[in-house]
Amino acid sequence: MLITSEDNSLIKKIKKLREKKGRYEEGLFFVEGVNSVKEALNSRFKVEYVIVGEHVNLDYRGNFKLIRIKDGLFKKISDTVTPQKVMAVVRMPEFRVEDLIKEEGVFIVADNIQDPGNLGTIIRTADAFGVDAVFTINNSVDIYNPKVLRASMGSIFHIPVVATSEDVLFKLKEKGIKVFATHLKAESFVHEFDLKEGVAFVLGNEARGVSSLSCVDDFIKIPMTGKAESLNVSIAAAIFLYESQRQRLIKNK
Repeated sequence: MLITSEDNSLIKKIKKLREKKGRYEEGLFFVEGVNSVKEALNSRFKVEYVIVGEHVNLDYRGNFKLIRIKDGLFKKISDTVTPQKVMAVVRMPEFRVEDLIKEEGVFIVADNIQDPGNLGTIIRTADAFGVDAVFTINNSVDIYNPKVLRASMGSIFHIPVVATSEDVLFKLKEKGIKVFATHLKAESFVHEFDLKEGVAFVLGNEARGVSSLSCVDDFIKIPMTGKAESLNVSIAAAIFLYESQRQRLIKNK
């Protein structure tokens, strides 16, 4: 099957997925590029369609509909300037927050993170350090925003990422998770805390910081000797998760 018209119903549906409202109305999102599509197909996510350009030859197998479209149509549905002409349309998963929180887990809570590149990099970093789940709260950028997905480099398919409410902080506390928030006025450095197990790091808005403080056990900061006032939030996430990982590795020796 080769779709040639922008008026095709499937093309119209995919165009809607470029906007948050359309994604949640359809319960679908899309990822682009050879690697991201492979990650989607190798995951537990339900891939509804794989869309390829008319001259693209890829050996994809699975329970999905393979659709070919005219190359010119990719610019109509893609979120990139130069599309790779390979796209997967994926069903949004359903996660229960309560099922994801375990007593010795490590978690990230993204509090009003607005930059999609930052959130995507946080997800990728969390995946690299074996985080059990990433939760977004307080109107953080949509986790299925195409720019978030590109920055996550396929990690969205490896670990649970859930948009939820501040209640997740109470649920973490109920499971005995220590909740730490980043704050420039913190009195103690990250390496001074026991981060070996049962920890959640709350990362705040790029400009205003953390807004959800009701369940925070303590504030942490990163030792910095230079003149910069702060680090990019995704870099801070990597440092906190590295320290937690380092402590767990030492414990298990």
